[in-house]
Amino acid sequence: MFSGFSKAIAANATALALAACQSVSTPTSTTTVSAYAPVGTALISAYAPEIPDLSCAVHGNPGGVAAKLTANRTRRGDPAYIEFRQRFSPGLPSGHLFVVFGRLDQSGDPVTRQYIGLFPKGSLVGLYGGAIVSIPADLKPSYSDCHFSANAAYRVSLSEAQYQQLLGKVRANLASPPMWRMFGYNCNNYAASLGNVAGLVEPANRTQPSFSYIYAYIEANGDRARKPAS
Repeated sequence: MFSGFSKAIAANATALALAACQSVSTPTSTTTVSAYAPVGTALISAYAPEIPDLSCAVHGNPGGVAAKLTANRTRRGDPAYIEFRQRFSPGLPSGHLFVVFGRLDQSGDPVTRQYIGLFPKGSLVGLYGGAIVSIPADLKPSYSDCHFSANAAYRVSLSEAQYQQLLGKVRANLASPPMWRMFGYNCNNYAASLGNVAGLVEPANRTQPSFSYIYAYIEANGDRARKPAS
């Protein structure tokens, strides 16, 4: 099917580097989740993930990876959270934006991490094809999501009602995954759709690359980002 798109794909290759999202990442340092206690080589938690398919256990890291927060809107007493993370991707300078969510302890620290993010099926063929047509997408976490640190992370706590709404949206998406389109509905837009449960909104420019989108998203929702030193 993609043979007919060869010229169009080549024309969009440059634009791809600015807007696409993919599911691989370069290694960076990791941090053990403080809310988990080691038992042999396993990790246990006071809570079990509500959607086990979205835990990092399948990638050998049940606790996932802690992130240094760029912005944090956590209300003491809220039982759950949603966290937006951006990471580098070796194939594309735009990077990838995905969501981590779960339960909080009484101090407001995560005790479960479940991962979800939208990226096209078919590796590079899917990425290039997504510049032209909508592509079927994957949602479950990749090895890179589960093992490597994020460049930026934005955490917002959720009430129980908001968290149940989030779980409902995630389950519906898993049952019928959205299509991925580079300039229509990519990883940024999907992550923001989950943030709707907390009343969060997309930035005015919803087509920018992930490495800038996350900062614009934080600012659009009235929070101040701690940008890394240049």
